Amino acid sequence: MHLRAMTYNIHSGFGQDGYDLRTIVRAIEHERPDVVALQEVDFGLWRTGYVNQAQWLAAQLGMHAFMGGTRRQGRYGNALLTRWPTTFVKNHNLTVWSQPGRACLEAHLITPKGLLRCYVTHLGLLPQERMVQVKRLTREIIDTNGSHEPILLMGDFNTMPRSRVSHHLRSRFTDVFAVVGNGRSATFHARLPGVRFDYIYTTSLTPIASHVAVTPWTAKGSDHLPLVASLRAAFRVKCS
Repeated sequence: MHLRAMTYNIHSGFGQDGYDLRTIVRAIEHERPDVVALQEVDFGLWRTGYVNQAQWLAAQLGMHAFMGGTRRQGRYGNALLTRWPTTFVKNHNLTVWSQPGRACLEAHLITPKGLLRCYVTHLGLLPQERMVQVKRLTREIIDTNGSHEPILLMGDFNTMPRSRVSHHLRSRFTDVFAVVGNGRSATFHARLPGVRFDYIYTTSLTPIASHVAVTPWTAKGSDHLPLVASLRAAFRVKCS
């Protein structure tokens, strides 16, 4: 089974031309993903017209939406859009010290061939904070020992590929772009990309291709560019 994954920090729909969520729709549509990890999503805030952006995007794209709040009483955070239903959803707290709220959204997707475990996160701004968060992810939240289900860990990790955080994650997962990436890897800032903050990690999925999506829509839809990956899965256990 082949699948396409995307991770995209949408900056609450504020881009080069101001607020325009339809540009985000076009950016996602162009890549035809099966799963989309979103960060910086508003779930009914005044500044974006009280729209639940995850549900609105899912309706426009014909997908399911699952949300994981991090701040503003849970009305802002991460989301997962997917073509498949889920059997399990949980939002894990990753907040460290007095820093702004962070979390990891976990969803187990029922694909036509088997169960797919997806994790969506947005790590903190401080190096020490991020290190605590990834250790919590790998030691307490994402169980890779003895599990046969494929895993996707996606998001804005706020860190460079050569950092301690990235090294820790690559010791446990495959960094898809590092293996099969095509073109430039920078995802931030969208106007003049110079650094890579966004990643798709996996276990038990075979990377086929990956690219940073640079289109007229992604160039002005957010302050990040989305990262896209094509993968192949050979499921050992089918969903019952």
